[in-house]
Amino acid sequence: MKSLLFAALLSSPLCAAADAPSGRAIDMAEVYRLSLARSEHVAQSGETYQEVLAKADELWSSVLPRISLMGTETLQQVPQGASNLFLQGNREQGWVTAHQPLFSGLREFLSYRASKDLGRSAQLQLERAKHLLYQDAARAYLDLLSAQDEISIRETVVDNTEDRVKDLREFRRLGRARASELLAAESQLAQNLAALETSRAREAVAQFKLGFLTGLDERLAPKPIAQAASAPDLLSVLTRARQRSDVAARRADLEASELSIKVVSRRRWPSFGLDANYYFQRPPGFTSNVKWDATITGSLPLYAGGEISAQVRQQEAQLRSKRLALSETERTAELEVKSAYRDLLSSAAVVAALEKAAQLAEANAKAQAEDYRLGQVTNLDVLGSLNTLQQTRLQLDTARLDAYWSRVRLETAAGSPGDDR
Repeated sequence: MKSLLFAALLSSPLCAAADAPSGRAIDMAEVYRLSLARSEHVAQSGETYQEVLAKADELWSSVLPRISLMGTETLQQVPQGASNLFLQGNREQGWVTAHQPLFSGLREFLSYRASKDLGRSAQLQLERAKHLLYQDAARAYLDLLSAQDEISIRETVVDNTEDRVKDLREFRRLGRARASELLAAESQLAQNLAALETSRAREAVAQFKLGFLTGLDERLAPKPIAQAASAPDLLSVLTRARQRSDVAARRADLEASELSIKVVSRRRWPSFGLDANYYFQRPPGFTSNVKWDATITGSLPLYAGGEISAQVRQQEAQLRSKRLALSETERTAELEVKSAYRDLLSSAAVVAALEKAAQLAEANAKAQAEDYRLGQVTNLDVLGSLNTLQQTRLQLDTARLDAYWSRVRLETAAGSPGDDR
């Protein structure tokens, strides 16, 4: 009877769920899709991008002509005896006026190019926000999957321990087991129940987090994940990281800042503009038959109280700041890649070691069960071997999920989450 009992204990699928978790089945692709549609942060980044595009269009409009329809009506007192040729009580005038900038140091074109660079930066930041959202969604997904795997393992252990306690109580009644053996089994059962409740609490919190990201108000059951792929070549990943979207965005900011210096400094250049008017109604007088006029205006700043120089210094300080931001982002990207790469290698080694440890722990538990049947070890020895097997399998499950998470971090650090996993 003892041999059958321990055979059942050892053959139980501790590493895999005894039964599939109840709830709505969902995979990582769907989690990301729902999170992307739900995320306010990504939506805000998208609106920022649209705002910058509109700003670029506004700057371009300053290059184009401005045309307006104008009209005036003047009422004034006409002294008695005054000539109507010079004074009219009612003066009406209507005309179309146009203004066209001719030259201003190409500041408008430079401003437009700088704005387009900022638009490209906003677009790249939107792309990076999506990458980071994928990483957050993967973390929430793995946390819930880990908690549900742990619950399945611990529920199986609790069921088996309860059966063991039940049998020991019968053995104790028949005088075939010591009181210490029963107490040890009951103590182990109490510990397993406490650990199970802790796992259930962690699973509930993970459900809240994944529901918050996806917007789903129901119990979720993540599908199992594939084993993490082997680590790619570190140099190739570092090369990709130097081109990832947030690094490219900092480069675009730097280019925009360089153009802004030119825009401000060219305020010292002369500027020319053309103004033209077409009159379709004029008051009686010497100019009543003049239908149009045009004026070319030129200006050259001579002294502005140091305003232009101060603005140039401001832009130069911003340029230096942008260079530092680019350097920091590049170094951060490199750090994230190296850190995730090292974690991935370490996780793979841990998984391999724990797979070997799990095999040995299972063999030891079977040997302990056989020795117990022969009366060579106590129940405490057997319970200890089963507890070691349980903990090893829990660690192995955690290590496999950690390896997958390290792969997600590595691909996110490289700027292409979701690839080659």
